[in-house]
Formats: sequence, C-alpha cells, structure tokens
Amino acid sequence: MNIKLDLLRSFITVAECGNLQEASEILSRTPSAISMGLKQLKEQLGAELFETDRKSSLTPIGRFVFQEGSRALTDFDESMSTIQRFANGEMGVVRIATVPSVATRLLPAVVREFRHLAPNVRLELRDTDSAMVAAAVRNGSVDCGVASLSRVSNDLVCELLLEEPFGVVCRPDHPLAQSKKPLSWKSLEGVSFISNGLCAQIHDSDFSRVNSNTTVQIHNIATLLSFIQQDMGVTLLPRLAVPTQDEFSFLPLADKTAVRQLYFLQQRHHRLSPAALAFKAEIQKKATASAVASKCDNQMMRRRQTG
Repeated sequence: MNIKLDLLRSFITVAECGNLQEASEILSRTPSAISMGLKQLKEQLGAELFETDRKSSLTPIGRFVFQEGSRALTDFDESMSTIQRFANGEMGVVRIATVPSVATRLLPAVVREFRHLAPNVRLELRDTDSAMVAAAVRNGSVDCGVASLSRVSNDLVCELLLEEPFGVVCRPDHPLAQSKKPLSWKSLEGVSFISNGLCAQIHDSDFSRVNSNTTVQIHNIATLLSFIQQDMGVTLLPRLAVPTQDEFSFLPLADKTAVRQLYFLQQRHHRLSPAALAFKAEIQKKATASAVASKCDNQMMRRRQTG
C-alpha cells in the first residue's frame, strides 16, 4: 500500500479541524478537492475514517491512522527541514586545511562571521605546510584548503585567493629598518640572513645567492620569528606571516615580483557541500578585504620612507 503524503496530511488536518471548510483554508485547497482525497484514502484502507459525513468524529481505525500519520508527518517534515538547512549551507561539517599564516591571520575573522551566519555547521581546521594541505585535499581527509603552489595540479581545482608581497622582516632597531626606500637584493648581502621554506618561492638569481649562502634555515614560522626577535638576523616572509606588533618591522622590497600567491584548493571531481561553499565565499570575501588593506599599508609605508 502506497499512501500519498498529501492525502495523509489532508486527513489529519480535517481531523484536527473537525470540518472541511476550516481545513481547506489551512491547506489552501477547495473543500471538494479535500473530500475527494479523503474518499481515495478510505478506498485505499478499505475502511471508514469518520463516523459521519460532518467529519467531527473519528472511527477506531480513523483514530489509529491519525496517531500514526501524525507521527509520520512530523518525522517527514523534520527530515525535509533538515535537508533544506543542509542545502542552504546551514548545517553539516566543513573540514579545512591551511597554511599557518592564513590560519592565524585570516581565518579568525572568517570563522567569526561564518559562525554568525551558520551556527550549526561544525568546522574542523588544521594548519600545516602547503604540500601537506594539497595532499590532504587530494586524499579527501579535508574538503578544501588554502595553500601556495609551486606547480599546476591536474587533480585539484586551484583558484587564486590572495597575492601578497614578500618583505624583509627584522627588529625595529636593525640597521635595515632605517632604510628610506624599498630594499634591493644587494642590501641583504653581508647581513645575517635566516632562510625559511617560503624563500623557495622567489626565483630571482640575486636573492638565490643570498639564500644559498645562509647557514641557518628554519621552517617553523613561530621559531623563525623568535630568532628574529632575539636579534639573530633577518628573514624574508609574506605579509600575512608577520605579526602586526611593534616588535617586528616589515620592509618592502624593490622587486615587486616577489609575491606569494595563495590558492583555494578543492578536488577537481568532487563538489563542495553547500556549507563548504558558504565557507569558501567568506574566505574569498575576507581575502579581498585583506588584499586592499595590505595595499593601503604598503602605500603608507612607502610614503613614510620617502617623506
């Protein structure tokens, strides 16, 4: 037996109202259409559901159908509501992997806004290097990621999210911090330079000589900044990787091609869930705002250097 939901809903509404006219107003259907539906339901069950034509009193089987049908419709409506919330991106799980600088500088604002828009979505965040971010997206252990890439990947969709400049990072009392103009690569010669993994993204031959001559390389950004803070040398980092506190100076470079490109990564052959798409939109919005703010900061810094 296949009882249609609209027939069951019509019966329960009529039983609750006790008459066809009131039920028709609730269901936005004519009394005759509802009456035909009730007749069809009666024929399917092979039994009378109402004691009289006035629909004010239920038969024993009518009471049973009312109880079971009400439970079934409640479950159905709740399921439909859940499906709709998932489709709207209002519930689900979003798993994201990202490089540490994005996790600490960009994601807090993104998560704050996203939690306001979709409080029932659970977020699972992890931070690691770009290679591991790409691997996590590729093997499906996360839904999406933010990382810089050194080559095109055929199995990932890579959308440019943010392009930010590299700069020399040092203590405010370091001699280089007194420069009145953007630094050239030659200005790093003879300086205690600490290399890091992100330096591999810069391919200028003059910088390559500086980078290859260093005797210290640190991959962990927190450790690297600790060395800089303790006057162990200078390094090169993209803007997001540098805290905004006064304990560090971020000095612009004369070479404007020295930039880090951050990409939003997802699997090529798997669609993102609605919640993940909504989270992606928030990341893109924040990345755009961050790029505008970074551009303004760089312009102000250049004016101070030339002023």
